[in-house]
Formats: sequence, structure tokens, C-alpha cells
Amino acid sequence: MVKSFMTKETDNRFVLIGGTLIDGEGGNPIRDAAVLVAGNRIEEAGRRDAVNIPSDAGIVDVAGKFILPGLIDVHVHYQGWMGELFLAHGVTTVKDMGNDVEWISRVAGEINGGETRGPRIVYVGNGLDAPPPFREHHVGLESSDAARRAVRLLSEHGASAIKVREKITPGLLAAVCEAAHELGIPVTGHLGHTNAREAALAGIDGLEHATGVVEATAEHSKPAEPGLNDVQQFIAELKAFALIDLEKAEDLIGLLVERDVALIPTLSTWWRMASHRREQFAVEDAEYTRIPELKYLPEFIRQFLAASFIFNVADEDDSRQIAAGYEKIRRVIRRHAELGGRVLAGSDTIYAVPGLSLIRELVVMTDAGFSPMEAIVMGTRDNARFIGRGESLGTIAAGKIADIVVTAADPLEHIANLQSVEMIFKDGSEVDRNYNPDYGISTAAPNLTRPLWLERRLQDTA
Repeated sequence: MVKSFMTKETDNRFVLIGGTLIDGEGGNPIRDAAVLVAGNRIEEAGRRDAVNIPSDAGIVDVAGKFILPGLIDVHVHYQGWMGELFLAHGVTTVKDMGNDVEWISRVAGEINGGETRGPRIVYVGNGLDAPPPFREHHVGLESSDAARRAVRLLSEHGASAIKVREKITPGLLAAVCEAAHELGIPVTGHLGHTNAREAALAGIDGLEHATGVVEATAEHSKPAEPGLNDVQQFIAELKAFALIDLEKAEDLIGLLVERDVALIPTLSTWWRMASHRREQFAVEDAEYTRIPELKYLPEFIRQFLAASFIFNVADEDDSRQIAAGYEKIRRVIRRHAELGGRVLAGSDTIYAVPGLSLIRELVVMTDAGFSPMEAIVMGTRDNARFIGRGESLGTIAAGKIADIVVTAADPLEHIANLQSVEMIFKDGSEVDRNYNPDYGISTAAPNLTRPLWLERRLQDTA
């Protein structure tokens, strides 16, 4: 256990001392390190003998432990019950990828104001699409002018990025990207109608789930399969990745790298059906349903974690095609990284244990051929840069916000050792890692009815 000598008088300035520092930059770890924190900022970090430790600083002895930046998940679908679980696993910042902007902005404000415990939330707000909107928080854009106005309105409501959805056309996407880039914010997408090449030329910054790659590189078109339910449709989408022509993919990857389009493959969720870790993850999930303090988990989440049913594929031919698609997308993301492209870590947390989901994403990245150090850099520095917080988050360095994780075991030896969390600091304050059976947020998710806030504003400004 970590030995702390912090007191009420010293806890506004303290030093983590004696551990191995993995600072998020990808360089060699620093043995016998010291990290000095004052208020919510890191004041100094480096070898113990190179850090000036004030006499009034509280001492936290982390000898034998490992010090890392707080983890960042760039693809979650935040719900009100998730906050404690993200924090308990060392995830101090998340990017929410789809909620009504009114609700998610209030939740982010509650957390920032200290009203409830949870990770720092940056968000995209409502997903933008061609009409008609598919999900309850999506908004259909009737024109390029509406697209530009929607981007401005979301940004004014605190959105730090924009997400486009499956039916978006190249023309609408170009208008979204132009407006977003004028405001200095990125655009990512879960594509369908528009392929990855068209999206890159339109100015997109990131491909969620690596969508659009199939449509741009497939040996032949994927067959239409009408009448599928959600799970069957998901399986069909995964099977389509087996159609990728890797020679065509080489040319596409060159364009994506040239245009600095990041891939956010969400391997641990999207491809869990094909992973050799599927059963291991199912056993781990079920354990969380037996923690009494997590009685606040929604019943549908509890049932899912207990059985992990959607990740079991009954049809052998489906399994074979999904496995082939998994191998191809892993080859695509490795090649993207080899050519200098950005591969980022997002968990697509919906039906998963928040926080553990990101650690799993880093684990399956190492399964795909990335080193543990590369995975750590993805989940810290590179993710911070992508969400526009690289100046303040993502690495342990002087001047950065003091989001820090201390683990008992070495994540460079095995990335799954990130689960051995012993201490977490967010904004310079130690995080309570216990689960509170009464945990919740003040602003419950609303039952959305149309017109949504964004739709009303678009009507007002037409």
C-alpha cells in the first residue's frame, strides 16, 4: 500500500516520491522519481535528486509503484451512473460522443463544480446527420447552411468537437468541417453513406470505429440485408470488414495520414466477438454485478454484464467472417501508425464497465501489435491532444493539471497492470476510489421529445 504523510496543512502541496515515472511522452521511464504538486498543477517532475522538494510539502511514498498521467477515453456514451467507475479505474477525462447537448453540458458542469464525482467531460453534443434523424439525440441537417449554424450553436453550448453520423453526405460533411475548423474544433464521424476517402477530402479529423474504410476499400459492395435487428445489423457491419482490399487500403491509409485523419477503432467493444479475450472479459464483467455497493447500476446494464450476451456469435460462418474482418482492421491500424498516422484509444463505453473498458482497449491494442508504451501514449498524451487539451492534460510535466494515477504493478511489463490502481489524483486532489451505493447525479437524463434544443435554435436562426 502507498504510505502517505499528507496532512490538512500540507495537502495543497505534496510530492509523490520514489516511484517509477511513466510521463506519457513515450521516453524511457524515470526510476526513483519525484512529482511535486501544488494546488491543481504539477510544479516539477523528474528524478528525485533533480526535483526541489519544499520542506512544507506532504510526502507520499510510492517506492516500488508506477506513476502515470490520468487516462483519457475519447469515445464514451456517458450516462449518469458511470462517474465513479471511470474514476476508480484511473480515467480522469472522457469525451462524450453523443448525448443531447443540454443534458451533457449540465452534467459536465456538475462535475466541474464539484457537485458530484466523475471524470472531466468534454463533449460533442447532438450527433449531426442527414435527415431524418435516426436516434433520439441526432439532428437532421436540411442544408449546408443548417450544418454551419448547427456547428456554431453546439460550440456556443460548450461542445469542443463535432460528431457526424451514418447518413451524412460529403457535401454536408464539408460544410460541418469548414464551420468547425473556423472555430478551431475537430470533426469525427461514425460513417456509412460517405466513405473514408470522401470524408478525408471533406476535412474530417477522425474516423470512429474506423468506419468508412470498408466502403473505400472493399473488394465488392457489402450485400443489403433488410429486416435485421440491432445485434444482427452490428454483426453484418463487422462481417463487412472482411471485404477490405488491403492493396486499396494502402493507398487510402496514405491519404488519411497525409490529411492527418485519426483512427479511433474501439477494438475492445466493436471486436470483442473476435478477440481471444472474450471469455475473460465476460468473467470480469460478471464480477461487477456481485459488488453490493454498485446497486445503483441500471438493471439492463446489470443483466448485460452478467451474461455479455451480444458478444456470443452462434453462426460459425458469421464468426469466421468477423475474425477475418478483425485481422484486416488490425492490419490497417498498424499500417496507419507505421506511416505516421494517429491511432487513438476510445472504448465506446455503453455496455461495459466504465474505466475498465479503456484499459481493455489498451490491452487489445497491444494484442494488435502496439507496445505497452505506445498504448499508454495513446491513452494519455495523444488523446489529450486530439480533444484539444494537450497543453494542460495527458502528460506529467511542470505546468500540467495534476491528473495522476499510481499503480502497484508495471504497465510496461503488461498493460493490464493498469488495473492495479492504488491512488488517483484529479485536479491535484486524491480521488476516493470507493463505490458509494447512493451515487448519482443531480440532473437525470431527460426523456427527449422533439424539437430538441438544437432543433429549436436552428428554427429560430433560419
